[in-house]
Amino acid sequence: MKNLARQIVVLFAVILFCAGGTANSAPVDMKDGEWEVTSETSMTMGTMSMPSMTSKMTHCITRDDPVPASEKEKDCKVVDQKVVGNTVSWRVVCKDGEGEGEITYRGTSYKGTFRMKMAEGGETTRKGTSRKKTAEGGEAMTMNVKLSGKYLGPCPKGQKSGPTGETAKQMAKGQEMAAQAKQQQAEMEAQRQKAEAFLKKAAVPEDEPGACGQKGFGWTEKCDKQVGKLDLQDGEYEITVEEASRFGASATLAEVKRKTVSVGENKPVPQDLLTGPQAETVKRGKNRITWRASRERVETTGGVTYRGASFEGVVRTETGTGSGEKMLQVKKVTGKRVGEAKDDVGRILSGRGYSPKEGGGGDSAVGEVNPLKNPVKGIRNLFGL
Repeated sequence: MKNLARQIVVLFAVILFCAGGTANSAPVDMKDGEWEVTSETSMTMGTMSMPSMTSKMTHCITRDDPVPASEKEKDCKVVDQKVVGNTVSWRVVCKDGEGEGEITYRGTSYKGTFRMKMAEGGETTRKGTSRKKTAEGGEAMTMNVKLSGKYLGPCPKGQKSGPTGETAKQMAKGQEMAAQAKQQQAEMEAQRQKAEAFLKKAAVPEDEPGACGQKGFGWTEKCDKQVGKLDLQDGEYEITVEEASRFGASATLAEVKRKTVSVGENKPVPQDLLTGPQAETVKRGKNRITWRASRERVETTGGVTYRGASFEGVVRTETGTGSGEKMLQVKKVTGKRVGEAKDDVGRILSGRGYSPKEGGGGDSAVGEVNPLKNPVKGIRNLFGL
């Protein structure tokens, strides 16, 4: 509504000088140059009313170019304009409303009125009606405007038309903000498309043929005998975490994270992939581990494919909402082995008895020291000594 009101106020400045260029009509008794346009606007909706607003703007306009260039592409336009003596009447049609007005000139001043009906829901009120229900169930709004104007003097040196003074500064600032908003909208749309592409491409691997069912993700003698040793080298892995989510029509892409974690045969799934409910069904093959989990409205499927010194995993979580819509979260983790896993005193850890550092293969970084186990090293690391 405020945007529409601003558009109407700007149109007043245009209307004042359109009469000067109207074909087959005698020029209206007004002077070319810089004019101050004043409008006092009040609005009503049903039995409610808003306090009146007064605005002023200045424009330098000539009969050769009566419409300011910065206002030629607004959502409103003047139609059915008539000139009788020094009185100009017109009808304006906008995207969300229409109205009628009249102005009478007296050389260096003018007075007039304008009345418009607008619909918040995007519908246009019909001529001759006082109210109309919008698509959202609200009532149409009526805007009444008292118009006045006065001639200030010649246009600023070097300027023939367009806004002047503070009006020009405000319009320039408005255009800059609009350009920034448009750029931000374009960037958001680009991010949304990237997120959608990621959500579509990041797929959970299928169960490996002949996979062994087990509880949890760690090594079991049963599955080791059935499918063989998991194709994973124990050690420290540099991982990349990519994540995106969608709710309704909105999709967002999280910032990519990179870190180093411990991964081993006894705890082969990085903590970043263990989101959602606890896994109910785990299937382990020689090259792949997959799982499923559910709890109330939350459904999770995940899987990791191993290639000796590297792996790639995806987990997808769908969460139902009370509105019937579902929120989808997808996380992809890829890892590459960068070295042996060592304990705090430098001993290499490996084999079935290997258990990654505290955090379950999650966020533990290379060389991280538990200050409770080794307070001296902990203090040195904390202060960079």
